[in-house]
Amino acid sequence: MLRGRWVFLALAALSGVLFVLEFHYLSLLFSTIIFFRILLEKQSKLMIIFCFMFVSFVLSAFVSERNHHTIYDEGKVQLSITFDDVPQIDGNQLRAVVSSKQEKFLLTHKILSEAKKYQFETRIRSGTACTLSGELVQPSRSRNENAFDYAMYLNKQNIHWMLKVSEFTVEDCKQTTSFLSVLRNGRNNGIKSVEENFPSKLIPYANALIFGDRSAFSDDTFESYQRLGVVHLLAISGLHVGLISGFFYFLFIRIGFTKETVYWILVFFLPLYAVISGGNPPVIRAIIMTLLLLSSQRWRFPLTTLDTLSLSFIVFLLFDPYVVYNVGFQLSFTVTFALIITSKKTLKGSVFIKLLNVSLTSMFASLPILTYHFYEFSILSILANIIFVPFYTIIVLPAMLFLWSIQTIPYLFSLFAEPITEIIAFSEWAATFVSSWKYAVIVTGKPNMLSLFLMILGVLAYFLITEHKKKQIVAFLPLTMILVGHLLFVQYSPTGEVVFIDVGQGDSILIKLPYNRGTYLIDTGGTVNFTEEEWQRRKKPYKVGKAILLPLLKSKGIHKLDKLILTHADIDHIGAGEDLIENISIEEIYISPNSWVKPVMKDIVISARKKGIHIKEGRAGISWNNLSGDFYFIYPFDENYEGNNDSLVLLANFGGLNWLFMGDIEKEGEWELIRSYKQLKADVLKIGHHGSRTSTTEDFLKKVNPQYAIISAGENNRFGHPHEEVVELLEDYNVHIFRTDQQGAVHYVFSNRIGTFKTVLQ
Repeated sequence: MLRGRWVFLALAALSGVLFVLEFHYLSLLFSTIIFFRILLEKQSKLMIIFCFMFVSFVLSAFVSERNHHTIYDEGKVQLSITFDDVPQIDGNQLRAVVSSKQEKFLLTHKILSEAKKYQFETRIRSGTACTLSGELVQPSRSRNENAFDYAMYLNKQNIHWMLKVSEFTVEDCKQTTSFLSVLRNGRNNGIKSVEENFPSKLIPYANALIFGDRSAFSDDTFESYQRLGVVHLLAISGLHVGLISGFFYFLFIRIGFTKETVYWILVFFLPLYAVISGGNPPVIRAIIMTLLLLSSQRWRFPLTTLDTLSLSFIVFLLFDPYVVYNVGFQLSFTVTFALIITSKKTLKGSVFIKLLNVSLTSMFASLPILTYHFYEFSILSILANIIFVPFYTIIVLPAMLFLWSIQTIPYLFSLFAEPITEIIAFSEWAATFVSSWKYAVIVTGKPNMLSLFLMILGVLAYFLITEHKKKQIVAFLPLTMILVGHLLFVQYSPTGEVVFIDVGQGDSILIKLPYNRGTYLIDTGGTVNFTEEEWQRRKKPYKVGKAILLPLLKSKGIHKLDKLILTHADIDHIGAGEDLIENISIEEIYISPNSWVKPVMKDIVISARKKGIHIKEGRAGISWNNLSGDFYFIYPFDENYEGNNDSLVLLANFGGLNWLFMGDIEKEGEWELIRSYKQLKADVLKIGHHGSRTSTTEDFLKKVNPQYAIISAGENNRFGHPHEEVVELLEDYNVHIFRTDQQGAVHYVFSNRIGTFKTVLQ
């Protein structure tokens, strides 16, 4: 009775989980649609089982949510912990998931010496047990709209605390052994052996395709594959599991094993491989499906391929309902489901046509997920997958497995490693070159619930029309119209916005005018780098541009800046400039006169000129306007660049308010402004120099007479900004204060001459 209908039970399980974890009108609509679809089957037994499954998973998700809590309080603790896996050590930072009394923590530790780092790398492993003193602190919440929320990410894994350990002695730890820890340590040893034996160019590919570890890829290379839409090939997926299973099945049959013996070998081996390869949802999904398909043949279970996908989905939700938030889980099941239900259509024709159909199906199925989580999708992915999927399937994956198997034979290994390195280097160059094309990626912005729902309907329409053997252009039409409508609404929205972005200790302000009349960014923020020894340096240092600015801009649907205004040459204001220049289109850049004499600004100017971006020196008297506002540079007056007091100062009128953006102007610059302008009023004052006592004098505050003050400063910054006397002065003058260090990013959303302030953190 259930053959071919397990998908309905999987949807019942999903409906039950969403009813508890995501109770809103879309989840209710989803459940209602599924319910009426079951009614069309006209099978009372199926409806009874559906309802039973729905109620069971409502209860299961409810129990999981009730158990999703902590038994600890914030503050100092002493805990006996066990390392779940091998810790991640990058530079002088150690991070690891540890367990204590059935609760997990994210342990963090700053390594104090190179000798200590060596001890941690060689002696702390999965299963290592220690008694440590530390402090439990809450993980950081997202401080910018649409940014990665680390606290939520950990919460979905039932991790509620970061355990900060200041002192950590390896000698006080002991190694415990379990079957799982042996496998995890074996995986780590395998990764290390690749790092020791393989050529540097092949290390990331071997570790990604054999052990599921992508940490060795450089940011630039990884981003190239992302922009091409083929980054999934750098992870172990169902395709890899299928190839490996098929290879061993064929090999064992050829050497004389019976089918029954091969079946039991795979039943034993594949779950082990799930752990060795990192245990990501796509791998586990593929292994469960493979085992179910083999079992259905072995024991003659009435299961279709879609049934095995549905059963693996149910198993996932049964063990962890929160896995529905995992992006890899969402993509893996959605794309596989789409490929299965369209297989009769996609697997017809020549090899090229098959690859094209599979690529189209995968792209359309994943599009709503990609736009929701990453705010963009690759337009080149259709053709890129046609080229790269066979290349990785036939050449790269077998080559990495072959090299791994012969790495203990130096001469033979070198003989094959050299040509493979050349092939990989060429493919990497090609990926980087093609992905750099201007329109390789379509930036969509983060869709709201209505847009997301319409995109899903467009995808379903594509599959339904294709199933009825209509022309492809007809199938494309609904989704294309929905995407174009969404993009036009995002680009030409009647609503404008100002965002004082929380970039830590620095400044960055986004101005997005209504109807696409102007998109400006004042400063970029930047990370101040301190002198470090080689062992302390991280492989992938934190970059404000890639971590904060680019995701925020993309989430707003911004793929081009009309003006980038760099107020002065301090790194906390312009440090992320080069990241922006390399990753987003910029029409023109304004800099303070002669600020290019400073090294950081000089590098930005050189990078901008290579990209053909116009560089202009701003000064008092330069202005521009459009239907949404007027903008004037009112400072500096001369071309002598001396630092903070030569910051570009912008006076603007838009959204029903007058705005004054002060850069890092200090009291001397404020006095010049007071003397030079009889009328200098502003409703909103961006406080100069992060609220330092060297700025915001009482005379200047009297002159400007603002209603609102915005202070951009880093949380618990080492300078103590904003200084207490500045805050007290603003309060004395009844100025409403917004602070990024306390409230995260500050937004002003407006339409015509009416707007509202809001903050990311309350």
